[in-house]
Amino acid sequence: MMDGSLLEPGDYQLIGQLSLVAKRRVAGLITGEQRSPAQSGGIEFADYREYQPGDDVRRIDWAVYLRLRRLLIRLCAEEKELTLMVILDASRSMRFGAPEKLRFAGRLAAILAGIALQDGNRAGVLAFGSRLNELLRPERGRASLTNVIGAITRLETAESLDPLACTREFAARYGRRCMAVFLTDLLFPAWVQAVGGLSASGCEAHVIQILAPEELDPPCLGEVTLADLEGRGEVDLHVGWDTARRYHDELAGFLREVREVCHRLDLGHALVTTNRSLDRALHTELRQEGLLC
Repeated sequence: MMDGSLLEPGDYQLIGQLSLVAKRRVAGLITGEQRSPAQSGGIEFADYREYQPGDDVRRIDWAVYLRLRRLLIRLCAEEKELTLMVILDASRSMRFGAPEKLRFAGRLAAILAGIALQDGNRAGVLAFGSRLNELLRPERGRASLTNVIGAITRLETAESLDPLACTREFAARYGRRCMAVFLTDLLFPAWVQAVGGLSASGCEAHVIQILAPEELDPPCLGEVTLADLEGRGEVDLHVGWDTARRYHDELAGFLREVREVCHRLDLGHALVTTNRSLDRALHTELRQEGLLC
């Protein structure tokens, strides 16, 4: 469980500044407001949906209201509702860092869900642990951001992680029916199979890899004791310049492999460090990755 308020005052401003970018159609969703580049432009009428507080009142069809006494929004041909599922890695390694990776991921997840809700779409929250944990089923409406924040705040660290079981369950529940954003450090042995399962689900998916600055550049030299946060014990180690250089080489190779695997599987990928301001991460890394505009 996360202590204190999850979002900061400036985070709510970020929600109103950005929009999600859907690169491809998602099957099985009702009409809504998400613009998809796969659809031709124009203002051709396509369908109606119920008015929601915060919608532009100029889009209400008053002729329909006079006949049916229902407030309906006119939708154009290129508009389609999106369901965003944010997936949090709840493994113990996400509790590392200052600021902590899991809290940083939770803030980012809440902002992304808020962006989806702000645009009239739906958003839900999942967590990967020993099984897929459905923290919040997809909801719609700006007021649902409160439920998103509450669900993320109550998240507990998982005792174990089974990413393969989680991705299989995710595919069964949401395959081809949503956009998925996986917030994770990918510091578990089966990470290739996990992102492969996410790709095989048929959803448009993005991997946001979150690392602490201490993981990118460990500050320790000399005699140290390393503790495995996943509960596999401790090891005493002498860290000299050669060991530190080898660590950086291994880390660079790992990050390069992650990018290559994600791109090969047609998954978006962005690397974000927890000492980065969310404002810059959203406007720079996630915009460049193509998730936001």
